[in-house]
Amino acid sequence: MNRSQNFTSKLCLRPVVYPGDDKITYSLPAEETDKAFADGLPEIELEGVVAEASAPKIAVILTRDQHPDRSESDYTLPQATVEAITLSGGKICPVGYDKVTEQLDAIRPDGVFLPGGVFDVPLDWEKNEPEHPVDLRRFNVYIKVINYAKEHKLPLLAVCGGMQVLACCFGAKIGRIERHRTNVKEFAHKMTIKNGSLLQKITGISEMEVNSWHTWAVSKDNIGNNIAHTSPDGVVEAVEPVNSWHPFVLGLQSHPEYFVKSGYRPAVDIFANFIKAVRYG
Repeated sequence: MNRSQNFTSKLCLRPVVYPGDDKITYSLPAEETDKAFADGLPEIELEGVVAEASAPKIAVILTRDQHPDRSESDYTLPQATVEAITLSGGKICPVGYDKVTEQLDAIRPDGVFLPGGVFDVPLDWEKNEPEHPVDLRRFNVYIKVINYAKEHKLPLLAVCGGMQVLACCFGAKIGRIERHRTNVKEFAHKMTIKNGSLLQKITGISEMEVNSWHTWAVSKDNIGNNIAHTSPDGVVEAVEPVNSWHPFVLGLQSHPEYFVKSGYRPAVDIFANFIKAVRYG
């Protein structure tokens, strides 16, 4: 797990609290990032976040947030994501939106985490939506990272929008839903876990409390023979592709990262088993 020497400079995500918010976000100004990538291949780090030297490296796609005092969105990582991965024993290696393959080749990650967020996907992936303009820059990063994980047979954990892109990669479509956007920090409903699935083996339970922070979901009509775990109203809450490139490839519509620090056992087990798969293959 030696650090590559291909980086030409360093960038640092710094912890901030946006006005009107109550949580820490690790943030990096977009213009600083864009300039660094235009000039070379910067290594992106997290200020104050320390991992053990032997910690496996997890490639994590940066999200985007709009600071109320700024005209342009910044590259960010939520504190919950940082805590869940680092507390579970992993080292976060953020991935920006430029020179994605070059970044991954330089990082040489041991596993991949696909975060959530609001971003466009191709029109033919959307169910019953009229034609509309799309910006696929962030989507294309997800596809490149998924393809890299496939090529290198890396464990992959995806949440929210990351889970939706993962599911669509093996044939699913997404559509709008209602009554599934509540407080991300609170449990909203239960998810039924299928017997014999990876998620059941990880958690040892048949039902799991989940939070709910989404207005789109994977359609059951297009899930094929892949494994889908659902909420009581039938919404797909987790997916597992069959015949995957690695035994640990899991997508969750919810955000279990918000419950790792508080010790909610299923969330802890998901991230602990992800890091275990990353560390030992």
